[in-house]
Amino acid sequence: MLARSYAILIKNQWPLIAFGFFSIFFGNIGQSFFISWYGSSIKDALLLSDATYGGIYAVATMTSSVLVITFGGVVDRIRVDKLLVFFSILLTTACLLMYSVDSIIGLLIVFFLLRFCGQGFLPHIAQATVIKRAEQDKGKAISLVGSGVALGEVVLPSLLIALIAFLGWRESWLFIAAAILIIFLPFILFLVKKADLKQPYSGASHASNASDASRRHVIKDWRFWMIIPLALITPFLVTGVFIQQDFILDAKHWAPSVLAGSFVFYGAVHWLSSVVSGNLIDKYRSRNVLILIPIPLILGLIVIANVHHPIAAPLFMCLFGLAIGATNPVINTLWAEMYGVSHIGAIRSLVTGMMILSTALAPWIFGVMIDIGWTLDEVAYALIGLIFSFSLLFVPVYPRI
Repeated sequence: MLARSYAILIKNQWPLIAFGFFSIFFGNIGQSFFISWYGSSIKDALLLSDATYGGIYAVATMTSSVLVITFGGVVDRIRVDKLLVFFSILLTTACLLMYSVDSIIGLLIVFFLLRFCGQGFLPHIAQATVIKRAEQDKGKAISLVGSGVALGEVVLPSLLIALIAFLGWRESWLFIAAAILIIFLPFILFLVKKADLKQPYSGASHASNASDASRRHVIKDWRFWMIIPLALITPFLVTGVFIQQDFILDAKHWAPSVLAGSFVFYGAVHWLSSVVSGNLIDKYRSRNVLILIPIPLILGLIVIANVHHPIAAPLFMCLFGLAIGATNPVINTLWAEMYGVSHIGAIRSLVTGMMILSTALAPWIFGVMIDIGWTLDEVAYALIGLIFSFSLLFVPVYPRI
């Protein structure tokens, strides 16, 4: 039944789904997991310490978050094809600059462009457009396009390793730049035309009981601020754990391969969770799925704190994948349910900017806890307390959504 419902959705709206999926898949170029494969090479080439490299990355990411918040509303006003051309060229420029980067300032600019376009705007354009245009089954539609990240997490690391080994780390960026211009841009513009996305969006036909609210209205809504901590905790936690994974390896006395091999499980469960949660959203509404997301996070942290056998690695990675896979479709459809879709670009940009900021701060906050001497168990249980507190904030909001 689940497979049949998705098959019907893809059959009826495949150009829209493909447009969103491939926009997000190529946006992986600006995601942390993608860039992390170049970390050692960049630090060696530019003679950077870990602290300097991390600081550059954090500044670029935080700057990106501010500009995503500031300019995200353009998705509601400017044609999709024009935005895609602009950000594809900007992302290509970032790849070309990475090929020749030789200074801290240059690296800061490159990281900013990669994060702003890849992590920020390509997924933002894709998901805001799909939320608006998917008249029915918004949950399933968002889960399908969002699985572009999950697929990237599974297949891109192996491709990058091969590409770097064959061409060299700098030259691989020329290949990536060419792929954006020769493969992605023509194909995505074809899908834009096929899905009839050049025409202005008319909200008259969308099925929603919510009054369409502006971003100014959303900022004044107390419910939004009670939901946001729960919405941001999953990407914050997952980013912090991944970036500071050496701390876990040292505490557990595991080889690096123990976690590295678990990423396949994470990516697979991430995708499966996204697909299943999309169906649940369309059946039971976003709020009823959101209240379940803290459960796998808490269970994953309990595993990290208490299980020392290497089997703990794929287990907690699966639990984190379960949470992160559900978070994207739940949060995106929740805003549409609460505030309508006319200003969804501006609303999403606010949330996306806050998410990017939280993921920029996560490695630093985790690092501070580690530097002052917290044990792995203490970090895990502190995070459990934080998740539980954020869940309590959602209690008074739940009946008012």
